[in-house]
Amino acid sequence: MAVEKMKMMNLAILKKDAHDVLEEIVLDGSFHITNSSNSPNFTLRYMDSQISKFREMGIDIGRVLPYNGDKIFKKKKYKDLLEKMFEFFEINEDDLKLEAFKYLDYHEKLKVLDDLSQKMLDIKNREEANRFSRSKIKVLLKAVNYFHDSDVNVSRFTNLHHINMDIGEISKSAWLKLKANYENIKALVIHLDSNSFGETVMVFTPKIYKDETLHLLRSMSFNEIELPNVDFTFKDLISSKIIQLEDLEKEQENIKKEKEAFKQTYMQEILSLYYRYKIIEKIEILESHMVMSKNFAILSGFVPESKTAILKSKIEKMSSDAIVRFNESDDVPEIFKIPTMLRNNPVIRPFETLVKMYSVPNYKEVDPTPFFALTYLILFGMMFGDIGQGLVFVIAGTLLTSKIGSIAKIVQRIGVSSMIFGVFYGSIFGMEDLIPALLIRPMENINTILLISIGIGVIFMTISYFIGFYNLKLRKEYGRLYFDKNGISGFAFYMGFLLLLVNIAYLSTKVDVNISSMLTILSVAIMIITSVFMFMKPKLAEKFEDNSDGNSVHKEEFSPVESGFELFETVMGFFSNTLSFIRVGAFAINHVGLFMAFHALGQMIGNSIGNILMIVLGNIVILVLEGLIVFIQAIRLQYYELFSKYFTGEGIDYDPIHVEIKSEIN
Repeated sequence: MAVEKMKMMNLAILKKDAHDVLEEIVLDGSFHITNSSNSPNFTLRYMDSQISKFREMGIDIGRVLPYNGDKIFKKKKYKDLLEKMFEFFEINEDDLKLEAFKYLDYHEKLKVLDDLSQKMLDIKNREEANRFSRSKIKVLLKAVNYFHDSDVNVSRFTNLHHINMDIGEISKSAWLKLKANYENIKALVIHLDSNSFGETVMVFTPKIYKDETLHLLRSMSFNEIELPNVDFTFKDLISSKIIQLEDLEKEQENIKKEKEAFKQTYMQEILSLYYRYKIIEKIEILESHMVMSKNFAILSGFVPESKTAILKSKIEKMSSDAIVRFNESDDVPEIFKIPTMLRNNPVIRPFETLVKMYSVPNYKEVDPTPFFALTYLILFGMMFGDIGQGLVFVIAGTLLTSKIGSIAKIVQRIGVSSMIFGVFYGSIFGMEDLIPALLIRPMENINTILLISIGIGVIFMTISYFIGFYNLKLRKEYGRLYFDKNGISGFAFYMGFLLLLVNIAYLSTKVDVNISSMLTILSVAIMIITSVFMFMKPKLAEKFEDNSDGNSVHKEEFSPVESGFELFETVMGFFSNTLSFIRVGAFAINHVGLFMAFHALGQMIGNSIGNILMIVLGNIVILVLEGLIVFIQAIRLQYYELFSKYFTGEGIDYDPIHVEIKSEIN
């Protein structure tokens, strides 16, 4: 349950081995390349500060340039070919699993894809031509079905001398419009048939009005059907077209079988080419971050410490001339952000989502997820303690895990917390008369639950301060550690502040006056001294860091006005941060009170069915509305009251270069 330790990998390889080594790095999937904020090329920028390291590796870099490797294929061309192949094979890229590629031989030349694409195109063209022909015949058969028993010769309609004949389909709305204006049309319109598209009509127009009628039909989206100019009857035409359609359907079946056979024969080859394409796509990304000298190609990036030995072994196995060195993260210049890889057990891992909603943890601070998860569960459970409603959350979270992932798992866990506190409160679906309370009933002990909430808040904030101390020490920000409002001075002020409040509100009536006075003097003295430290923080921190071994670059200009306002804000913040936790007890009371309101409404209805319905409705409202509010309030307490004491964030996620195909295991 920590931030995974990272190491900077410096790699130097002969140019001729570059492609094979980069392929091994991609397949390993543990190498993270990151840009500095002011450079498009990480390696080139990084090398300016690491020339001595490369020289220690035995490489005299000399003059370097961005790497310019030979492109193995035209990416866009092959991407388009693969997309067409996937469409033809009806392969959904999102459904592919990495497991399916592990044993494929993906080293074929991508030129093979051209040949397969040509074979596919031939089948596809014949399939589309067949589909078009069948569609055309079906439309014609529907149109001439009116003449299915007619012995009239088709050529008598197609070879008219003074009359123009058109046959086709229009929509139902166009047909109604045509009928409404029939007396204004200089043509004879015969309705032949109705179908799902609309109406089939035959239009006879004197040739002198041909253009006028054609313009009218086009305005109605007239879909013309070509009537063949043949010298036989409509009955014979229909018979011949039916036979032709049957032949085309047989041909389509043969094409379908040919397509399936093609798929069975070449599916593995297509998948292997796709995998090869994905690998080379990532290799080109790595190449864009490399530099080269006369003989060497050089690359730098981050690798988790646990993966370094394996990756080094793979690289050296691929190229015996490769030089691989790993440097500690402390040697990485501050302008480069080291990626953060969180390591948490499955129980608390889902809470990483809520942590990252605030910010990705900085590499040089402890992972806040364990503390966040524990405190979040306690806060939610205290505010929403109910065995029955918690069980609903557990069931809902379990059912939705496959759909919404980590959020559903969080719902599942807060449901467990709600059930535990439901046992403490003795509450089942809002009813508090079914089982005894193990600890306390919030509605019957309002003052106590509010004081416990504040006490919980003080404990959580105290722990937050100590986590913050560790983070500041880890980053060697000693000035802030001693004099910042979130450092030791701020914590001492907070303790003095709490001591003063407790003394005034409670101890003054319980202990001797002299002891109480001494405590007041002590607390005020602590607050005054630490206030001076915080007020003078920029000056003190600067002097302290100038005389320390730290490499801190967090220097501030001293401004009395700014320091004064910051001190005032700090004092008010201590008070508001502490009181903010009173909402935990308030929501615990509100949770019971809201159910009591629904129960009272049920009793007002005057019958048992109405009472039951109001109890059910009340639980639904509480689960959905109050559950959401409490979920948000618990996050708010984390983000504003606790994170502000110890969590800086501003990190970047560990995102290694890898082939982006889903694993079987989510």
